[in-house]
Amino acid sequence: MKKTLLFSSLICLILLIVGCNTENLKEVNKKEDISEDEQGLGWKHDNPAAPTAGEWKAIDFPDGRNYSLEPPPANDSDITKKDLEELRQLAENRTEEDIKIINRWAGEITGPNTRWTAVTEEILKKYNLAPPEAARVNHIVSGAIYTASVAAFHEKYLYLRPRPTHLDPNLKLIENFTVPAHPSYPSAHATTGWAACTVLSYIFPDEKDTFIAMAIESELSRKLAGVHFDSDNIAGRKLGKQISEDIIEGLKDDHAPLYFKEHQQSTGETGH
Repeated sequence: MKKTLLFSSLICLILLIVGCNTENLKEVNKKEDISEDEQGLGWKHDNPAAPTAGEWKAIDFPDGRNYSLEPPPANDSDITKKDLEELRQLAENRTEEDIKIINRWAGEITGPNTRWTAVTEEILKKYNLAPPEAARVNHIVSGAIYTASVAAFHEKYLYLRPRPTHLDPNLKLIENFTVPAHPSYPSAHATTGWAACTVLSYIFPDEKDTFIAMAIESELSRKLAGVHFDSDNIAGRKLGKQISEDIIEGLKDDHAPLYFKEHQQSTGETGH
């Protein structure tokens, strides 16, 4: 009985080994039949679009709650008084061009965010990026704006700084303009604007001057409107830049395209 069981086990083992070797031989023969240049079904192209995209890593963004600012100037401080006087002068001398700037960055729903999204789409078309590259850039810009928004609103509701119009109810606003229903410090326009500007300037260095001019106009629009102190903008600018610099640093080792030159469209260069 024991000899029969031992013989049966030996036969099974031999069959298992033969089977495995047969499958391995089939795989080897299959690979030998296909040359190195003909792997897969043989598609080839002299300039393939985003050939490494399938290996790109997921993008991790910082937690906006981990950023902090120094407290804003007190309501009766010399800085606040100086800022408020500047806003009075701007309101008294407001021009039609100023009103256009205010409205351009006000937005009915999401303010500057949709404008920065539209600008990003224009640049993607200009550089003719492949779909995965374009999606990645959109993701980075949106992630920067989101992180900046969380950080800005975290500080807003921490410090609860009044709006300029709360300290001076006589400050003139433009027609049909509503003061935002959230605290003044820091300016979310400045925070999200400089966050978007910083990442876009890094990804598309040839467009940097354009992005900076937009960020400056965005934060200026809130002073022209009379809804933000200059110190709100200064704090937002600092916060937005810091967030985007951290995001950029985190992208440098993921082996995906990190910046594009106008004369190297759709090729991209990876960070190290």
